[in-house]
Amino acid sequence: MDKPVRKIDHMMWDVEMPTSLVTITGMMTFKKKVNVKKLHEVLTERLLKYERFHKKIVLKKGQPMWQMDDAFHLKGHVFHSTLSGKGDYEALRKKISELMSNPLDYSRPLWDVHIIDNYNGGSAVAWRIHHAIADGIALIKVVFSLTGTTAKESLNHSLGAYAPKTPKKHGLIEDIGQLFHTGENLFHEAQHLLQHPETLKDALDHTWKAAKEIGALFGSKEITGSLYKGKLSLKKKTAWATAFDLDTIKLAGKKHRATINDVLLALLSGAIRKHLMLHKQDVSEGLRVVVPVNVRGHHDDIILHNEIGMLSLDLPVHLKTYKQRLLYIKAKTALLKNSIEPMLVNKVMEVVADYMPKLAKQKFTEILGAKIAGVVTNVPGPRHPVYLAGSKVEDLVCWIPHTAPLGIGISLLSYNSKVSLGVVIDQHKVKDPDAITDGFRKEFLQLKKQLNAKALEG
Repeated sequence: MDKPVRKIDHMMWDVEMPTSLVTITGMMTFKKKVNVKKLHEVLTERLLKYERFHKKIVLKKGQPMWQMDDAFHLKGHVFHSTLSGKGDYEALRKKISELMSNPLDYSRPLWDVHIIDNYNGGSAVAWRIHHAIADGIALIKVVFSLTGTTAKESLNHSLGAYAPKTPKKHGLIEDIGQLFHTGENLFHEAQHLLQHPETLKDALDHTWKAAKEIGALFGSKEITGSLYKGKLSLKKKTAWATAFDLDTIKLAGKKHRATINDVLLALLSGAIRKHLMLHKQDVSEGLRVVVPVNVRGHHDDIILHNEIGMLSLDLPVHLKTYKQRLLYIKAKTALLKNSIEPMLVNKVMEVVADYMPKLAKQKFTEILGAKIAGVVTNVPGPRHPVYLAGSKVEDLVCWIPHTAPLGIGISLLSYNSKVSLGVVIDQHKVKDPDAITDGFRKEFLQLKKQLNAKALEG
């Protein structure tokens, strides 16, 4: 039976452009080759229990609908390849970058899985899921519902979808909470403007006015001349780094009564500062980024739709030391936890999605995108090891899509007491995303050295 697509979910489809694909990408790595047959069985038994994964979006009388794909076959969504040569980081990075540069097949359900053998003697499994299916909070739960806490459990199909309990929150996405009970005037004004456009020109004018109001929350001026801004290309390039010890991050936060998220953002700010300076960019002021925020509340149910807001944050790339950056971020995030911005943006996005044509939606994201340099997300995953199709997941990395014309996206993800960093850039703008991951690693090692020295002194 066909079901209407929620307007805000369809908006994720409408705002996609060839230079800004709205696809969430993730990757698991394994020491040994993944059993392809067993993985097919897991996907059949666990993933396809979620009906959106065997439905496609079609338009019926102008109304987007979720429709069963009568031609659906798992083989059309699961692809198996082998890295040539050494099968090292560079080979896998090339493969993942190619995947992130190419759109999904819109005539099919909006996802695929890539089993990639010969990565360091084992395998990598990459998955791509369109943002129209759900937001990152829901999709990370879907991905882990395919796993088990033991090899045996990961193969036991009678368990159905295994959904690990939501870990102790530490990401900014989860830090915000349910504190958004004001800002109604702006929301209702936007709703009134957008519900009654007489022409496309009126729609665009009203959209501009609503976006301008929201844009004031993101900062009054547009960002120009930044390394991460400007005309984008079709080619994306990725980089990642793993195995940042979460205990070290926790200890660093404890020293200054800061959160894990505060420490990670301080380290990231230092890495980006060095990257900007490497390219002779101005670092005299903060770098404004947008952070997706979960506004659905905290629960363990897997509900497939988009329920996110956004808030803006200036990364303190203008500050020279880690301590300065940490204290700055600590103060800022403390204020943001009481912000109405995420819920307000979410509500206005709903109105734009409900009443605006595709061109107006793209204009809305373009206006907001002009005020930010990139997008940063931090998501907590399971604190224990998990297994997929009988194989232990060694590392997990994800990359956030761009729902606006932005040149950089950064994702922090915790798993099994480690933190990974994923960076995706536009190859036309930046050719060295590894400089950011290397910078983050250096910031982390320096912090760890300082903590160890103080421990010895004590």
